[in-house]
Amino acid sequence: MPLTPSGFTASTSRRRGRGRRRTIIAAVVILVLAAGSGIGYVLKDRAQSRAADKRVRTAAAAYLAAWRTLATTGGTATTGGTATTGGTATTTAAAGSAAPTPTALTPAATTGGAGDDRAGRAAVTAASVAGSVGVPALLSTMADVRDRLLITGASFTAGSISREGSTATAPYVARLTLSGLPTPLEYAGTLNLVATGNGWKVRAEPASVHPALRPGLYLDRTASTGHRGDLLSAAGQPLRDSGDLAGNLVGRTGPLSGLERVYDTKLRAQGGAVVVRDAQNKTVQTLHTYPMTDGTSLRTTLDLRVQQAAEAALATAAQPTAAMVAIDTRTGGVLALANHPPGGASRAIRGRYPPGSTFKIIAATAALMNGKSANTPLDCTQSVTVDGQTFQNAESEQFGTIPLRTAFAKSCNTAFIRLAESLPAGSLEKAAQLYGFDGTPPLDIASVGGSFPTPRDAAESASAAIGQARIEVSPLQMASVAAAVASGTWRQPFVAGQPSRSNAIPAAVLPELRDFMRAVVTEGTAAGVPMPGEVFGKTGTAEYKDGNPPPTHAWFVGYRGDVAFAVVVEDGGFGADTAAPIASRFLTALDGGAPTGVGGR
Repeated sequence: MPLTPSGFTASTSRRRGRGRRRTIIAAVVILVLAAGSGIGYVLKDRAQSRAADKRVRTAAAAYLAAWRTLATTGGTATTGGTATTGGTATTTAAAGSAAPTPTALTPAATTGGAGDDRAGRAAVTAASVAGSVGVPALLSTMADVRDRLLITGASFTAGSISREGSTATAPYVARLTLSGLPTPLEYAGTLNLVATGNGWKVRAEPASVHPALRPGLYLDRTASTGHRGDLLSAAGQPLRDSGDLAGNLVGRTGPLSGLERVYDTKLRAQGGAVVVRDAQNKTVQTLHTYPMTDGTSLRTTLDLRVQQAAEAALATAAQPTAAMVAIDTRTGGVLALANHPPGGASRAIRGRYPPGSTFKIIAATAALMNGKSANTPLDCTQSVTVDGQTFQNAESEQFGTIPLRTAFAKSCNTAFIRLAESLPAGSLEKAAQLYGFDGTPPLDIASVGGSFPTPRDAAESASAAIGQARIEVSPLQMASVAAAVASGTWRQPFVAGQPSRSNAIPAAVLPELRDFMRAVVTEGTAAGVPMPGEVFGKTGTAEYKDGNPPPTHAWFVGYRGDVAFAVVVEDGGFGADTAAPIASRFLTALDGGAPTGVGGR
């Protein structure tokens, strides 16, 4: 700073420099603020863009999940599947009965699918907006694809979305599992989305379901040129040769029923193609072809020789309606299911009857499991009263004090009621469960097993001890009971494969049980019916409604060698009169004889 007369003074040049610096600093500040504002704007724009992209992805994911729900519920196919967005797709195939490939329908005949697909339809509707077609038309297209292709599982994997303003696209990969075909149908498609007042929605377009679809076109399957497999007997004979089995067990292929439905996936000829058809049913494009092979024939446990013997024996029944089941005691496999008259309702496997005195096999099991023996004395009076309800023996029989073995052979009701009263609570129910009395259908088709509702009071418990009350069984179930005594193991009856469950009968009770059943034939209620060979059995006379006297169904269950059986004759009176003679004729026919005669005694 220069020296002046008054001392040091500021330099003009320095003042100018300082001013320039201030100007520069201000300019820099302004520039920084401007840049910061621009960067903030860019960052804000990017955040908003990311948020919009996220909303698009969420909308696409919701749509694909809804489509998966609709594609795998209701209709003619079965349920299952998952939807994924981004990453690895997963597919689940649902279990259940497969349906036949439908014949081609014109698009006008398509109603959008059948069955309980309301949830899927509602979800697709919520995720969609009208596009080149309305949302109802989109739903019809989706359901039509589901029903014609027989979709059993599905996954949809979304790719990277592309958005511009209020529109966006979302590519996806679909994997549809089709019933009876070895590999999924896989294809790539694109969803077109639009921003609406209610968020992003997918535009309804046929091409969004499959890129080959346009108005007037639809997807379909062509059938395999291979041959359907046969359901065979154990010896390899077609079961369709037996009229009774064909109608009541084998079922049909159109529409599928019976074992044809249960084993359709195995029996059906494999392969075919997925095609695009026009309104005239003409194939305009083949999307995928699968190798065509014959279906696989399936051997069952049925024995036509045993079946014919059962049918011949039932033909001699004194009453118009009857049924019979035979089971292999070694495996639990069903050998014969016969109905009289043949066809119609299958009483053999679907009939519901009170078992009557045949249930004494279970009651005796309960007694022997709880320390009783063949010699346990029981009082067989003409009648007994429990909680004000009186129970009587058939034809007012009374034998005084007799051992358990004789009470079983003579089928004394009053003795068995007193026997049940002496057992711990729940003993009958526990024994019934050993023999499969839990209400489970035995076969994979409509069938009836055994049910033992817990008795509500002492009177009902007394009634249950003699096979009445609310107990219900089919001939199939009672044949399995006889087979269990013969083999020592109760096995759930089956006609193909293996039994799905089994219970061992306590070994200690088996010798006496078998002796009891032999005594029925040699000195008891069935002693008056000539039986070929060493037969073990139990008669039953089951009241099924009130009356004076009450009407009854007739039963005889038992076994000889490796064959167990159960016979029921509706309104047949006493088991020894009408059911036991049919069992005798059945065994005679198995031995090569002629099952002649009608009725009993």
